[in-house]
Amino acid sequence: MIDSADNNGGAKAPEATGVRRRDFLKVLGAGGAATAMLGCGQEKVEKLIPYLVSPDQTVPGVSTYYATTCRECATGCGIIAETRDGRTIKLEGNPDHPVNQGALCARGQASLQGLYNPDRFRGPMIRRGGKLEAIKWDEALRLFAEKINETRRNGSAGNAVFINQHEAGSFGLFLDSWLAALGMPAHISYDAEADHAAITANKQNGGAAWPVLNFKGTKLIVSFGADFLDGWGAGVPQQLAFADARADYKNAPRLIYVGPRRSLTGLNADQWIDCRPGGEIAIAKMLSGALSPAQASQQSGAPQKALESLAREFAAAKPAMVLSGAGSSDLSAIAATLNSAPAGNGGYLGFEGIATAAEMRALAHRMSANGVSLLMVRGANPVYTLPKSVGFEAALKKVPYKVSFSSVPDETTELADLILPDHHFLEQWGDAEPMRGVLSLQQPTMDPVFDTRATTDVLISVGRAEAATAASYQYPDFRTWLIGRFPGGATALAAALPKGFTSGSIGYAPQARALPAVQTTTMDQTHGSMYLYVYPHPLLGDGRGANKPWLQELPDPVTKICWQTVAEMNPATLTKMGMANGDYVTVKTSAGSLTLPVLSYPGVQRDTIAIATGRGHPHSGRYASAGFNPLDLLPVSEDRSGAFVYASTKADVTKAGGSTWIVTTEGSSRQHGRGIGQAIGIAELGGQGNEEGVGAEHQKSGEKGEEMAGDASHEFLPGMRAPVANDAQGDRGDQASNDKGMYDPKHWSGMAKRRWAMTVDLARCTGCSACVTACYAENNIPTVGADWQGGKFLPDRTGFGANITRSREMAWLRIERYYEGGEDGSADFDTRFVPMMCQHCGNAPCEPVCPVYATYHAPDGLNVQVYNRCVGTRYCSNNCPYKVRYFNWFGYGEPGRAQYAFPEPLNWQLNPDVTVRGKGVMEKCTFCVQRIREAENRAKLEQREMQPDEFTTACAASCPSRAITFGDAADENWSVTKVAKDRRAYHVFEELNTYTAVVYLKKVLHSAPGAA
Repeated sequence: MIDSADNNGGAKAPEATGVRRRDFLKVLGAGGAATAMLGCGQEKVEKLIPYLVSPDQTVPGVSTYYATTCRECATGCGIIAETRDGRTIKLEGNPDHPVNQGALCARGQASLQGLYNPDRFRGPMIRRGGKLEAIKWDEALRLFAEKINETRRNGSAGNAVFINQHEAGSFGLFLDSWLAALGMPAHISYDAEADHAAITANKQNGGAAWPVLNFKGTKLIVSFGADFLDGWGAGVPQQLAFADARADYKNAPRLIYVGPRRSLTGLNADQWIDCRPGGEIAIAKMLSGALSPAQASQQSGAPQKALESLAREFAAAKPAMVLSGAGSSDLSAIAATLNSAPAGNGGYLGFEGIATAAEMRALAHRMSANGVSLLMVRGANPVYTLPKSVGFEAALKKVPYKVSFSSVPDETTELADLILPDHHFLEQWGDAEPMRGVLSLQQPTMDPVFDTRATTDVLISVGRAEAATAASYQYPDFRTWLIGRFPGGATALAAALPKGFTSGSIGYAPQARALPAVQTTTMDQTHGSMYLYVYPHPLLGDGRGANKPWLQELPDPVTKICWQTVAEMNPATLTKMGMANGDYVTVKTSAGSLTLPVLSYPGVQRDTIAIATGRGHPHSGRYASAGFNPLDLLPVSEDRSGAFVYASTKADVTKAGGSTWIVTTEGSSRQHGRGIGQAIGIAELGGQGNEEGVGAEHQKSGEKGEEMAGDASHEFLPGMRAPVANDAQGDRGDQASNDKGMYDPKHWSGMAKRRWAMTVDLARCTGCSACVTACYAENNIPTVGADWQGGKFLPDRTGFGANITRSREMAWLRIERYYEGGEDGSADFDTRFVPMMCQHCGNAPCEPVCPVYATYHAPDGLNVQVYNRCVGTRYCSNNCPYKVRYFNWFGYGEPGRAQYAFPEPLNWQLNPDVTVRGKGVMEKCTFCVQRIREAENRAKLEQREMQPDEFTTACAASCPSRAITFGDAADENWSVTKVAKDRRAYHVFEELNTYTAVVYLKKVLHSAPGAA
């Protein structure tokens, strides 16, 4: 048992403040009395205040929905926030928003854990005697105003600096006008995730910093490290566009990925050409005709045969889209000249005006030379996101006074003298202009969780207090200022708020700044045994999501690693060095060294070692300390665009002593002939999809499991009917029996009236895992992988390890990732992503073995789990061939336990429609039964029939590639019924006669022209 007082470097975790069962029963027993009498013990029940008059627009137990804008990245997706009794409990994509069209990524889903983060600042703080102390807002504002006055009086206002997290919208305009009124320069907009090399090339060739990628109509996509499916650019709309383009099988573009590491985008590619870091430019020159395939192979390390094939295919495929995300201006410029794809409609304005790494390095030099009198920072964390070799931390310590507006602790705020914590974006007003002519609105979805204040309102208060600027701030708050700037004023704003966006523009263009001289270092100038490739984590990004347990527990879609930083190496390289998974390896460069466990990954070039950023925060909260920060290994190296080059150095890689457990949810990376993730070639499909020719057609793939003599029919019967025992026996059953399947339209029970089912299109699924986080948020699933939640005994490989290493993760929905081919160590392997959840079998193996009838079959086709009946025998889990039932080993939902997963106020996010399970019970996917019942009740109250596609599950609603469809398979009018009739449809393990309610559609393979 671990003491909860040391969850974050000695900081005491918040005490549990939940209502105990005894207290609740006492209050309940008080009934309608105005006061409650004393109980039998010494605990006193306070005066009851009846909820007679509800707040405006609030009905107890009924959700209110607010349209707002996500600010987790620069894209500016539209979201719908569900608020229940004053608490925002769930975020969904806004289906009408032109940017994301209803989809929402994992980072957007997890923004609720930023709102309710237990490590948020509770109020303003000041540094006294080297320690931060809480103060009142009046004193904090007075101190801030005094520091502003002092800076102006001594003539150093021109040396003040304001660093702001990058965001599109009117805030930048407001901030620059505030700074200008005080004689201070315009703010620096910083985003460590920006690809400045690509942005510079885009501006030079198309005018937009980030164009809308039009994948439709393109015959070939060549990506030089451009991970457009996992964090490079506008992730959600790019994933939607790619999935839609690939869904048109006859005209779908082929995707070829070129790079030293196969990312999520690379795993979704039809071909991977592995090369050394920096070798991409030689391959691009080959496509432009400047080099021969042999020369490009020699300079890049890529196989010559693969390059010859690429050159032929590229010459024949028109139009072709060439993307560069390798952080090289020269490569981006060549890619732009090679790009013959039709231009997208406009661009995303969220990528305009971002400061480069070179500008941040120049700022560090200014601070070191005492050239900055006052530094203010909001939402940015350059101390962590810039490599130590830049020296930003040491330089920041030389600034006389530092003010942070961050709402959460981080490495930059740790050095601040005054902290004025900002609201979370779900607590304040704002706006974004994600695309030209589109104004996306941001509004509060609930009252502030803590005693924080919007930075805009703080700046207005200071401006009104200054005699020289008071006349410019006659408005009381930022909302009033926004109404004055909004096209059409208050009336137009009120009309646009329910929709969440409107047409118009705020007309703000960030000021162009002169780029300082860049500092370059080429790979050839460094020394080491291997190439070091540092890349942004697809979920944690630059580390801003590291203190959100949902994102820490969500396995990396590529490596399946969670809560851990590993060094990825090719299996052949590991074998050559005599190492295995979990062995410690030391990576040393001219900038520093790091010792961390190694992971075997076939998607890494043999001379390369790859490490993800995002983890290893010493001052960003209790969850963020997991892992290491590989940026400490990088020397200063910048591209001529000012971008930091993350693949700039070689490293000495040596075996270190010892080993550890790899924190992964992966069982096996191979299917072993089980046919779980099936595929079909485009030639076999005939270039056609969504056909209604069903029956045995979909069973022709050689990937199916073993056929059994006398097996029951597996035809896709109406409603995907489930059998009774006699039906399941096939030819071996009693042919004269009158027993019919429960979902036979003529069955006496009438169960065929409803059959809730789901389809998963593997041709669309990219493995991004947004559905997994949506499931966590909707169903109150606890995270179990935090350091203090696992056992502390026997931590070595002979012991038991942490919860996840013991297969005790609780995710109801997981993404299985399987490799096909490449057993010989070649780069020629295919990847299958298979979302796996409870299959809601019609002939469920889990049901007959439960001794207490905790799991049973509902009339509408759901496999139900009754938590109150479950006694934890785990017989159902043993009998489940899909392994989708999860046992709650510890009291993750019990506040008094060290394993508690919802420390205050994370528990505010819990969905009141879903019970928080206690320990000792089985959990599993319920097909979001609470949403099903809500839709049924709503239709009944409105005295109507439920409409087809009226609602969907949390996973389907979030999916950025529209791979999941849910509905009633017994009704031909629902989309799920139509999709289930696709020629590619199959059931996993259908030879077991489980008659699942989940239908998978085979992945479509796009082979190279002329290939078999």
